[in-house]
Amino acid sequence: MRINYTTPCSTDNLRDIRTFISQHLDKTQLTEQEKYQVILAVDEACANAIIHGNQCDCNRNLRLELSIKQDELKIEIFDIGNYRPNEMNWNGRSIDESIRNRKKGGLGQRLMYCIMDKVSYYKNGKINVCSLVKKLN
Repeated sequence: MRINYTTPCSTDNLRDIRTFISQHLDKTQLTEQEKYQVILAVDEACANAIIHGNQCDCNRNLRLELSIKQDELKIEIFDIGNYRPNEMNWNGRSIDESIRNRKKGGLGQRLMYCIMDKVSYYKNGKINVCSLVKKLN
């Protein structure tokens, strides 16, 4: 099953994005905690694209494509902004370390990597894509 959702690039629309994801996660066997975590990861990825990539320009759109298969949940976020973070190697790095060092920013991206089984970024022509994958048992 593939479902698309498009919204203008405004942080005012993050609530609607969370609702959209939540409604469709109910079709999976994820626990309530896992659903909440996936919603958090998607919210962070969308906020990054809206704020950093598109400077909250409501004339630009953010498109989500949700794909639910028997063994995998995949959420891709498409935008035309200028933000494309580097994929990170979080092995051996902890959130606690960032908090202790009072490192500003980056914690949301760290959460995305902790919650999802795979996080990747790529370009498709002029379109940025953030791909989030969660294995389903």
